[in-house]
Formats: sequence, structure tokens, C-alpha cells
Amino acid sequence: MEHEPLTPVQAELLAVLRDRAGRGESAPSYRELCEEFGWASTGTARDHLQALARKGYVTLGGGRARQVRLVESPMPAARVRLLGRVVAGRPETAAEIDEGEIVLPASWLSSGRYFALSVDGDSMRDAAILDGDTVVVREQPTAGDGDIVVATVDGETTVKRLKIGVDGISLVAENPLYMPIDVRGEITIHGVVVAVMRLMSKQVGARAASERAPQGGEQFKRTRHG
Repeated sequence: MEHEPLTPVQAELLAVLRDRAGRGESAPSYRELCEEFGWASTGTARDHLQALARKGYVTLGGGRARQVRLVESPMPAARVRLLGRVVAGRPETAAEIDEGEIVLPASWLSSGRYFALSVDGDSMRDAAILDGDTVVVREQPTAGDGDIVVATVDGETTVKRLKIGVDGISLVAENPLYMPIDVRGEITIHGVVVAVMRLMSKQVGARAASERAPQGGEQFKRTRHG
């Protein structure tokens, strides 16, 4: 959504409103605005607020300054295909299953193609990738040393950290209970993990029965990996 340009005074007024909202404070009254900006009349404060409302930056409830609400532009979103699950444990044969799409902020992604997979297992727990998480993967046939990748070795697919050394290539877990996988034959890199999504309400539900999950919907935690 594009807004009309602001005058310097309107821009300063909008900054004051955003600053107060960021601190969790209510919007200032007309008199408080007059004191802050040195205006002699509350009508001046009202006129500037109405200008912000007309240009789409705020809404005014009943014409009162205390009821001003900031209007934020919606965050651009991107859609990524969810293609089944990937094992974060001992590799297993994987089949690509189109399970629809997930929606995430477009700012998480750069250029290129992406897909998402549900994680099955705990071998990457120390990299903040847990059983039940969804990994967002940038599709690419190569990766660098230290990247977390989705790869297939000997017909079986897993998510692991790629290690490239003088002795060869290995796929390393981020959990001491799992041994590294030394690659002796071919390896196919499907992509590099760039983000992790976690449905926090699942963790809430695992608490004692006396605790209730917070109202207001499910929330996702995100961890960057590239």
C-alpha cells in the first residue's frame, strides 16, 4: 500500500505516534501534542492528525486523539511448497509428496526456488532443528562446507550439516548420539536450509494439564540458517 507523501511536520508527528506505540503507551491527547510541538490551538493538532488519516497513515476513532491507531502496511508474503518430510536421524528413503503450501514473510527469501519439509527426528537438535519443525530449503545442487543441507546418499535422504575436508565429504549430525555419515559414493544435494518454522502451541500442549495454551492463535518461531 502506497501512502501520500508527508510534510515535515506530519512526518515528525507520525514518528512521535510510532515511538509511543513502540513503548506500549497510549496515543497523546490534543493538549499533549500542542505542548510537544508548541501549537497554540488543539485544532492544529486535530488538523494534522486528520491529514495523517486522510493520507492513510492512521485511523481516528470518533475524531479523538486518544483513539488514533497506526495503519501499518501488510507484510509481503511468499508461498513455498511443502513436500513431505525429511529425516533428522538415520537416513531413510524419501518420496516427494506435495502437501500443499506454507506462507511465510517474503523477506525471509532471496532469489531462487524454495521448498519446505517437515522434520522427523532429533539429530539436528543442537542446530535448533527439532522433531516436528518445518525447514525452508533453498533449492540448489551444491553447498559449502558447514551448510545445513537436505541430501540423498545411497538412495536415502536426510538433513545434516555438510563437512568437506581433505579426507572427503561427510554429513554430520548436531546431536552426539548420532555418528557422522561418511560419503563413499555419490551424494545429491537438494538444497540448503535457510530457515526453521516451529509451531509453539505443540510445546504448550505438552505441559501439565493444568496449564492452558494462550489464546489468540498459533505462533511460529523462526531460526535462520543462511
